[in-house]
Amino acid sequence: MADKNKNIKIPFFKTAYEVKCDNAQKLYKLIDEYDLPASSIRQQGEKVLLNLPFYSSGYFERICTQNGFNVKKLRDGDVVRMVKRLIHRPGLIIGMLAAVLLIIYLKNIVLRFDIIIEDETIRKDIMNVLNQENIKVGTYIPDIDLVVVERALKQRVSGISWAGITRKGNSLIIDVIENIPAVKGSQNRLPSNLVATENAVIDNVRVVDGQLKKAVGSGVCKGEIVVSGIVEKNRSKWVDGKEIVEKSVRYARSIAEIEGTFERTVVFEQKLDDIVKQKTGEIFKQRYFHLFSADIPLFFSAKVGSFYSSQKLNCIELAGTQIPVGIRTLTLEEYDFKPVKYSQEQAYELALKKSEKYETNFLKQYEIRDKKVKKLKGNDSVKIEITYKLHGNVCEQAEFFIKK
Repeated sequence: MADKNKNIKIPFFKTAYEVKCDNAQKLYKLIDEYDLPASSIRQQGEKVLLNLPFYSSGYFERICTQNGFNVKKLRDGDVVRMVKRLIHRPGLIIGMLAAVLLIIYLKNIVLRFDIIIEDETIRKDIMNVLNQENIKVGTYIPDIDLVVVERALKQRVSGISWAGITRKGNSLIIDVIENIPAVKGSQNRLPSNLVATENAVIDNVRVVDGQLKKAVGSGVCKGEIVVSGIVEKNRSKWVDGKEIVEKSVRYARSIAEIEGTFERTVVFEQKLDDIVKQKTGEIFKQRYFHLFSADIPLFFSAKVGSFYSSQKLNCIELAGTQIPVGIRTLTLEEYDFKPVKYSQEQAYELALKKSEKYETNFLKQYEIRDKKVKKLKGNDSVKIEITYKLHGNVCEQAEFFIKK
């Protein structure tokens, strides 16, 4: 019987069975009812011969046992037998996997740099920039962002106007174009005034260039010229006992530090009935098999919903060097949007927190010398009106054209 079974031709991924049963029709009905992917079904007297994929073998054997059929496994396909042998040799599996990963890794590391330029100074500068970007012999190539490195070369290496990087096997080919000497020219900037950006009182003034129009302690309106780019000078001289005044005009780009004090009023509102994000308390973890630059999901379906996410990568170390193979764990904290009702006091506190965020984001450049908070009436919300007393720069440049 053993010799006979060896001559049975079984597809690679399937297993051959022999089932002894008095009622073959019942077996056929069960195969159809449980949707078993049976093939090569043939009947020999009281025996039914058939083939099944290896993944449904255990399920089929349980069904036959439950229904009183005598089932016998004849032979596995070549692939199934090979997998069963390997299961009992875990060291061989690990060795084969490690060898494959090592080969893939070695095919994707930098072994040499080909820099297409004759200038040795530029060549050394390029290698210095590559070292600063942690790109050396042995660096894993798919982890290199070539666009970022090209940008770094163009910014940090003097004497080049363009840089391009391509990969050929284990080599990085770096092609650069040297600067073409530019034609000397002149650049004229338009003259400008410094105009007020707020209705303020001037506290401090330091003029580098331009003509001051407003003194310390005076008030200015928004848009008013504080430092003019038209600088006028009068020079007096006496001729035959008469005073002659000579006027001269020059145009400048006004440069000055003008600090002043001004007020700004802002209204902040918090609704009593609001919708906010809240954590549900559900935490899920999804794992990926990280293979070089690819993340292969180790789950069948992704979670659907709204989540805060964080991830952690644990890679394998080989001979003291971390190789890009391991498990990436994605932690998902679910949140939902829920209606919330606030009391007047709670809404007032939340409105104050909004004002604190405003101060952090929009008033960092000013010194807050005072602020007055006023609570406003509202039917479905709480509003607060805050008047800030601010100190800081109150001017900006405004260019103008010279009339001919």
